[in-house]
Amino acid sequence: MSHRWLRGLPLAGALTGALIAGCAQIAPQPPTATRPQPAPTTAPEARRPPPPIKSTKPLPIPERPLAVKTECSYRDDVGTEGRLVLDVQASRVQQFWSQVDMGSKGRCSFDLASFKQTTFTSSPTLVAGACTVRMWEQGDQVTVSYQNCASQCTPGAHEYLWPTLVSRKTGTCR
Repeated sequence: MSHRWLRGLPLAGALTGALIAGCAQIAPQPPTATRPQPAPTTAPEARRPPPPIKSTKPLPIPERPLAVKTECSYRDDVGTEGRLVLDVQASRVQQFWSQVDMGSKGRCSFDLASFKQTTFTSSPTLVAGACTVRMWEQGDQVTVSYQNCASQCTPGAHEYLWPTLVSRKTGTCR
């Protein structure tokens, strides 16, 4: 007669002991003393209001005639190269020539001779067919934006055309 079941007794005993130990109550621990919190400081820093949150809204466009003159060139991080000649006096565009080369994506070229100025307010507007070039001042920058200008670009390049920003202080562009 084999007593194989006797070999499993130590394992069964250990499991039964663990089950019983799991049901035992743990003696409560004495409460720990809590440290008193320091009183809030009344230093001048505590009374200062928080700094104002900077607005993410664009700056308003001034209601004055636009005046900017620059000859600049730039190259951005992705390799786009641009050149701009711009002369606007009393919101009348005297000179405008721009070329933006986007490498393998193509090139866009703009010349004042191809455009007609349609708006003479603080935001001069040039139009050539469906292409619209708008200029406006915001803070220390003048923005030259291009809209629907596929006719001024190699095929598909207009989709990668971003506005040109001109610094009023330095005349540089990007």
